[in-house]
Amino acid sequence: MRPILILAAIPVLAGALAGCSEPRGEPPETRPAMSPTQSGPTGSMSPPSAGLGVLSDFRCAPDENGVWRGKATLRNVGSNPNTYTVQFSVVRTADSQVVGVKKQDFTVEPGESVDVAFPTVATTSASGLECQPSVTAEPASSSQSGSPSP
Repeated sequence: MRPILILAAIPVLAGALAGCSEPRGEPPETRPAMSPTQSGPTGSMSPPSAGLGVLSDFRCAPDENGVWRGKATLRNVGSNPNTYTVQFSVVRTADSQVVGVKKQDFTVEPGESVDVAFPTVATTSASGLECQPSVTAEPASSSQSGSPSP
């Protein structure tokens, strides 16, 4: 019985160690942040899950005129300056068709944060929509240090 127990533990141990193999100093991940789920009929959103762990206080909803507005706080949790591309998308939940998109680049120093605000992501009074954030990152070039990139 012992040999079976040891063999069963090997994949578990290998899986646990696999997450520790990423070398430090590598470029930041470039996968999108995880999308939040809609929390009510008004279109208000819960904060996004960790994803890159850089976007917090995410809010995106339509006003009484059907104008979808979004905002969040972007924080560089790394040790080097990064350029982040933040995108908010209003999508139809039934078929994931994009109704509106706003995207902007931000260069953020390590440990710093910036406010992200999109006054108009989309204008529609259609129902069945949700707003989804996405963040990608890459190391900032030395000529890009500063706040939002044009």
